[in-house]
Amino acid sequence: MDVNYKPNELRPGMVLAQDVITLQGQRIAKEGDVLNNALISKITFYSIASVKIKSEETEKTEPPVPPAPKPKTGSETVSYTQKLKRTEVYQTFQIDYSRNIAMMRGLFTRIIKLDHPKVDFDSILKDVSSLFAQKTTLDLFEILQTMTSLDDAVYVHSLNVALIARGIGRWMNLDSDTLSIITLAGYFHDIGKLAIPPEILNKQSKLTDEEFEIQKTHALEGKKLLSKVPNIDSRILTAALQHHERNDGSGYPRGLSGDEIDPIASVIAVADVYDAMTTARVYRGPLCAFQVIAAFEKDGIQKYSPMVVMTFLSRLASAYQNSRVILNDGRRCTVVYIHHHNNTMSRPIVQFDDGSIIDLMTEPSLSIKAII
Repeated sequence: MDVNYKPNELRPGMVLAQDVITLQGQRIAKEGDVLNNALISKITFYSIASVKIKSEETEKTEPPVPPAPKPKTGSETVSYTQKLKRTEVYQTFQIDYSRNIAMMRGLFTRIIKLDHPKVDFDSILKDVSSLFAQKTTLDLFEILQTMTSLDDAVYVHSLNVALIARGIGRWMNLDSDTLSIITLAGYFHDIGKLAIPPEILNKQSKLTDEEFEIQKTHALEGKKLLSKVPNIDSRILTAALQHHERNDGSGYPRGLSGDEIDPIASVIAVADVYDAMTTARVYRGPLCAFQVIAAFEKDGIQKYSPMVVMTFLSRLASAYQNSRVILNDGRRCTVVYIHHHNNTMSRPIVQFDDGSIIDLMTEPSLSIKAII
């Protein structure tokens, strides 16, 4: 006998007993599909109330008992993000966010199909600014980690980057006009990915060298598509073209470096990478803020605009002062001091419940793996 499960009860390996249909009538999974983490995330994203799962013993008339929950480990402890998801404000944000994704999908489709598509930039700014204003910058960054959907990946990422880039711009104390352009640049930066063949764009395994070269053309394709839009600010076009350029010349498509890269494109580059690292992948879960900071410290400082990346990392790390965290050995502690020097912000001083203190700078085998 088949059994209905809520999204939070789903586990990889379960088999769907019927198609999963959204409230809008879109089929996002079909009968017989085997659940994996990506598919479970998609079902959760679309706010599906329950799905029907095939019983392992179909001949029994009694519904199978769901597997007992595993004892919670450090990585399974309720996270800061999970606590946010339980609030009413989150539910409102999710509805508004989904509405923005739907509008973006329609707009991008028109830009691709029409020769001179009209774009209401003021309306986009109003909607994105409204989303941004619903939460503090820190809470917003945490919530965006939960807004994942395989089918809408380009749109979700683009809206996330618009919001994250706006947050970085505010941390940099940029003027309102520049903040608006940064927001729009983040919104449109990846539109060129819609010109990439779906089998490459949506591939879950590592791209071949040939596929990666095709994928890299999205920057040029993005500028080409946006050039059709009347009265678009040139800085938005430049950001679409340059958001994969790197300060040390290692980026693409032109291998620009240093001051050759537009300042707004430099902000979009950091926001783009941050969202990629904090988004769950098939092969890993989302990285927490301190893991992201560590990744930037390892090889990113020289790749990005020093002003942008250092402001971003410093403000991001400081936001988690006094936060409860879990170390990679499972112990829980509180962040009591952030080191504000190059390559040290990911390794703060922490205090345990018994009052003992460890400076993670002096303990290279230890690191923060989760914020709770």
